[in-house]
Amino acid sequence: MPSRVLGLFSFILLATVGITSLYSAIEPKKEEQLVPSMGDRPYDTFDRIVERIRQEYVEEVTDEKLLTGALNGMLSALDPHSAYLEPKVYEELKAQTKGEFGGLGMEVTQENGLVKIISPIDDTPAKKAGLEAGDLIVAVDKKPVMGMTLNDAVDLLRGKPGTTVRVHIKREGKDVFEKKIERAIIHVKAVKWSEKGNVGYIRIATFNETTISLMKEAIADIKKKLGNQLEGYILDVRNDPGGLLDAAIGASDLFLKKGQEIVSTRGRKADQELRVYAEHEDMADNLPIVVLINGGAASASEILAGALQDNHRAVVVGTKSFGKGSVQSLLPLTNGGAIKLTIARYYTPSGRSIQAKGIEPDITIDQIHDKLEKIDENDRIREEDFVGALDTVKETKPIPAKNSKDEQKKEEDELDPTKKKKKEVEDYQLLRAIDIVRTMAITQKYDKQNNTPGQTQKKVEEPKAEEPKAGAVKK
Repeated sequence: MPSRVLGLFSFILLATVGITSLYSAIEPKKEEQLVPSMGDRPYDTFDRIVERIRQEYVEEVTDEKLLTGALNGMLSALDPHSAYLEPKVYEELKAQTKGEFGGLGMEVTQENGLVKIISPIDDTPAKKAGLEAGDLIVAVDKKPVMGMTLNDAVDLLRGKPGTTVRVHIKREGKDVFEKKIERAIIHVKAVKWSEKGNVGYIRIATFNETTISLMKEAIADIKKKLGNQLEGYILDVRNDPGGLLDAAIGASDLFLKKGQEIVSTRGRKADQELRVYAEHEDMADNLPIVVLINGGAASASEILAGALQDNHRAVVVGTKSFGKGSVQSLLPLTNGGAIKLTIARYYTPSGRSIQAKGIEPDITIDQIHDKLEKIDENDRIREEDFVGALDTVKETKPIPAKNSKDEQKKEEDELDPTKKKKKEVEDYQLLRAIDIVRTMAITQKYDKQNNTPGQTQKKVEEPKAEEPKAGAVKK
């Protein structure tokens, strides 16, 4: 991996700060006591505001609290992904990249004052509780999150493993409902694999420090298990919120030929463009590949999907991805904290920026919950969306007391959308992906038998490269 890209991160854990001003019984001040305007030197203004707070705020406040608030406000004003990480938060973030941490097991952001779930991680309390990408957390243990910073809201969600937390969830088209979830130590298994007939299935749950090595092991194990019967691979990054940029680059490198472009990043200045190319040969031996995506696939997942799609190495199947196309760098501070700063946008090999747009699949296949219902991916919350006001909870007449606890529990389960009984069906998108791989394998075999220079992947029209932003180098 090129040393120049080491240390770049692409995380989804974001932070914004909502500020509400209340004016009541304001005491008029003499003109000479007024705080200077922003027309003065900015740092003089800041210093005088801090001094005024020290002298006149209703309670004593520490310099540390003032500094933390100032840093949070300054960075969150730039974009939703830039943030100041206090020492405790920074340590927890580093633990996540290693694949083990405490909590509920979900990636979150903040939008319009509410906590939005980007994606619950596989085999975690959040996933087992039925939380979904796009759910909005409106309260934690009956404390509304509106007005909190993201870090404060996340602190409420965290806690000692084995303890429980109650979260109130607003889901698209549903009334607010409550879930009681037990916290646990989260051991993230970044990669799992299995065989689906003669197709190798690789599930990528996150892109952390273990992802590349686990993917290499998965490919080797699949080859050993299926041998000459192996028809192709499915890479499943649905609901994968992303992770390390380096891990996305390394994962893409496993399936491309040496010299093929993986991704480019472009900063503010013309000399800040960086192009990254594959350094190894295709570990999958040019067998057909399908990449499964949906609205919960973000960041590093989109880098992988875009790299294989633009190089015509894979067919991308599913629904449009999340659309996070920016790169963050972690800058450690002497106090043990860090600044997470957006330093660049990334572009797919054809020059596409997926920021707020997402990756469009080559073949759109909606997921189906049961024979009568499918997930409407247009309802998913993505990077470009801004959540409006919540629907008012419908008023109802008082309900008579139940005759038994069992009867009351039954009704509670019926009202909880995560517990509604549905006809059990298999993963519809995955079934169709398997069919596509098999069809591609047959076509590839036919082309070889007839000495036809066929292409194993679906031919996709080359998208036109977008004009680079100001300061970027045109491709």
